[in-house]
Amino acid sequence: YTVECTVAKLHYLYSYFLFFFLTAIRVIGQSATVTVGQDATLFCQLVETNERLTRITWQKRTREILTNKNFFYITPEGKTESVNGLGDRTEFIGDIKEIIGTILLRKVTLLDEGIYTCIFNVFPSGPFETEIHLNIQVPPVVGVTTDVIPVAGESEVILATCTAVKARPAADVSWRLGALSNSVKVQTNVSADPDGTYTVKSFLIGVASKDLNKQKVQCSVDHISLNEELILDYALIIHYPPQVVYIISVNVVTSEEFQCVVDANPRPTFTWSRVNKSLSCCVDADRLIIPLTSENNGLYLCNVSNQYGNGTGTLYLQVSRESTTLCWSLFIILLLGVAVYLIWKFNLTESLLKCPSQLREGIW
Repeated sequence: YTVECTVAKLHYLYSYFLFFFLTAIRVIGQSATVTVGQDATLFCQLVETNERLTRITWQKRTREILTNKNFFYITPEGKTESVNGLGDRTEFIGDIKEIIGTILLRKVTLLDEGIYTCIFNVFPSGPFETEIHLNIQVPPVVGVTTDVIPVAGESEVILATCTAVKARPAADVSWRLGALSNSVKVQTNVSADPDGTYTVKSFLIGVASKDLNKQKVQCSVDHISLNEELILDYALIIHYPPQVVYIISVNVVTSEEFQCVVDANPRPTFTWSRVNKSLSCCVDADRLIIPLTSENNGLYLCNVSNQYGNGTGTLYLQVSRESTTLCWSLFIILLLGVAVYLIWKFNLTESLLKCPSQLREGIW
């Protein structure tokens, strides 16, 4: 009998505690994650009780406030009171009848991130609470730059830097290199900022050469706060001295126009000169206009330079008096020929027009 009585009591106690656990008064809450500048909804509700509500209290704990501190009160009539700084940014959007203490925190900042405690005071059981985590996301500020423009050489240098700054959490940064995948490498650094955000810098490293100048690459930035991946297009900038300089003919009519052509970055300055004589013609940066006369015969130089080097192109001009006279003679003969042809054609047309009238007179 004693054993059976003991088993019965244990069974009763187990059933009582199981019932109490399943029906115990408790607070349910829901953590939130929002992007800085948006509104955050902090949900909490007291369940499994019919006791009288006396007050709802909200507390917060953040990086700046290391211990729980009251900031919002809600009375059983639904009246509210803000304390300790948040003011109009906090709004009660719950339901007193359903014992829902949900609040709306407007235009959150990074400093709002932390742990929020929702406390229900009921009579006679006392206070019941739950903790709600508010996580703040900060989208990155992105860009591709070259802090120091690389100069063509033999050592490895930073060709470009892709940055994603002031983000929380840290952004994912990568490169799309295409044909350059085997000729450059990537190095990425992540650093924490004092305000709780992160800065990611991804360096594109390689040996600078003029062949890399204007080559196109893409930087890819991904972050939880973004709807889609950001793709930043960038053309590499490499500085190098003037390469081979040559002079080409641009236009020939009554004068000769020449252009000094060179591959250099940045764009060089152009200086024209004539060996043993002064220039008697027009200069416009990389252009030189020389009248086609024998007086302008001679050697012309085009000197180009930038801060990394210089180069020179040459042009030798030879126009003889006889060829000049011959050209004008041929031109005059051509004009006379055209004039004779036009006169002959005009007379032929008039003769054809007179023929029909003469034929009619002969017939009559």
